[in-house]
Amino acid sequence: MGMTCHRLGNYKLALKCYRLAFYILHIYQNNKTHENYSRIYTNIGRIYLEYGQVNDALKFCSKARDIYFSNKDNTFFPILIYINLGLIECKLKNYYESLDYFGKAWEYLFNENLHYHLFYRILYNYIGFVYFKLGQIQIAIKYYLKSLSLFNNIKNHSDLAVIYQNIGSIYEQEKKTYPIALKFYKRALEVVPNNKHPNYIFYKSMIVTLEKKLKRKMSI
Repeated sequence: MGMTCHRLGNYKLALKCYRLAFYILHIYQNNKTHENYSRIYTNIGRIYLEYGQVNDALKFCSKARDIYFSNKDNTFFPILIYINLGLIECKLKNYYESLDYFGKAWEYLFNENLHYHLFYRILYNYIGFVYFKLGQIQIAIKYYLKSLSLFNNIKNHSDLAVIYQNIGSIYEQEKKTYPIALKFYKRALEVVPNNKHPNYIFYKSMIVTLEKKLKRKMSI
């Protein structure tokens, strides 16, 4: 339920669900290095990252990583842990550390032949964003377009929103091609799960701002 609430943008309820899961696990699972603790810490860390509370996100994701590697009987791969840590380092402007974590996530995806996995599709976007922040725009757009191409068979997946937004940002900020940027922002808005999602409000604001910028440009 926590993951569903997270996807729908209800971060507050998602956090409550994860905390409840942690409480239940604490009662019934005495082994504090059990992999389920790692899963819950990972999910809580991601919620804090959504809230912009980077230090809290780092604390929980680091705990998740430590628990994972202290347990030899894990039934899942630490891909999301590495992705979250990569996003956190990117937020902290530690771009090469971010790429290092994404590289570790990529190794698991590649070595375990998980090319069908959602993380495989969206990871290209995250790597592209780091290159965008490093000012390497051509490399960034290459990764964005690769990520976009991997969603060909799931046209309305909510993860497409951030890819569309990132491509739109390049057209707006770097190429100054506002009509194309606006087109991508509107596509991002279309795939957000609901109009109460924080990203819906964010993308709507970007569209309104860019439309005003276009009007001013046309009136000159």
